[in-house]
Amino acid sequence: MFFAIIVAAGRGERVNSLIPKQYLPLLGKPILAHTLDIFEKSPWIGEIIVVINPLHEEIFKKEVWEKYGYRKIKKYVSGGETRQDSVYCGVRELKDKSADFVLIHDGVRPLVDEKILERCVEGVTKFEAVCCALPCADTIKRSLDGEIIDETLDRQKIWRAQTPQAFRISLIWEALEKAKEEGFQGTDDSSLVERMGKSVHLVLGSEDNLKITTPQDLILAEGLLRWRKK
Repeated sequence: MFFAIIVAAGRGERVNSLIPKQYLPLLGKPILAHTLDIFEKSPWIGEIIVVINPLHEEIFKKEVWEKYGYRKIKKYVSGGETRQDSVYCGVRELKDKSADFVLIHDGVRPLVDEKILERCVEGVTKFEAVCCALPCADTIKRSLDGEIIDETLDRQKIWRAQTPQAFRISLIWEALEKAKEEGFQGTDDSSLVERMGKSVHLVLGSEDNLKITTPQDLILAEGLLRWRKK
């Protein structure tokens, strides 16, 4: 069975809004609801767990869960101080289903599509750990002091990680437990698996699958959604 964990526990301070960014309206509907729609409609996903900030419980229940009647959401859980802590809280709910698989996705990536989910499902079934990503088109410079270029990296070897990232549940739970015990904080979920010496395979993401972080991202997402509806 394939589960989805939607991580929506952040405060979203960079969008300069009193409303947490996952609940900001995107064409009249909360960003988080757009994200959940894709997983709710996907034939691959059997159950959804949403990780929220406990301070946002009322807005989540009223403006998202109850308003749109998501049948696949079986529960929501409170997240932690960091994104990794929040993922830990979500995966903990599934640790007894160790043979199954989980897709972990950012709640503020509302333009993920069914093709990406399908690639993640096919990949994780074969490899046990996959990361949705895009090859880098820009030339990448490395600077130690932020002023002088130290090195130009080979962009053919650089990939931009997105979500979903998908894992066999037993594997990601082991990685999260190990990271917690050792006090390690990764920048994404796949890095926790990588540090155990396990292979994480790449699956193709999409330029549309942006993470809404700034007001400009919100404007871009609105344009992309309008284009999709034409």
